[in-house]
Amino acid sequence: MATQRLSHLHRRILPWLAADHQRTKGVIVSSHEELVKALRGDKGNISRSLRTLEVRGWLIIGRSPGGKAHHLTLTTEGHKKAVEVGKKLLLRSNIQKNKAL
Repeated sequence: MATQRLSHLHRRILPWLAADHQRTKGVIVSSHEELVKALRGDKGNISRSLRTLEVRGWLIIGRSPGGKAHHLTLTTEGHKKAVEVGKKLLLRSNIQKNKAL
């Protein structure tokens, strides 16, 4: 299977969800509104990115009876991907710090 590329927004969403998942020990899940507020992005762009991640099987979007996104939950595969992205971002920031020295 080909490697699936992640947009800049995907690379911001996944670590945020992983951190929230760890903070709440997987019991309480984040709402869509909390994510939009935390990332300070456009709700429409974030919604499209979340749907893409859902199609890939990396997260589950819980919906209210009206069909609106109610809560977000990372799947096991999504959690693995979020950890991978987080490690790459950490490595990249360390390389940039070393270049500045």
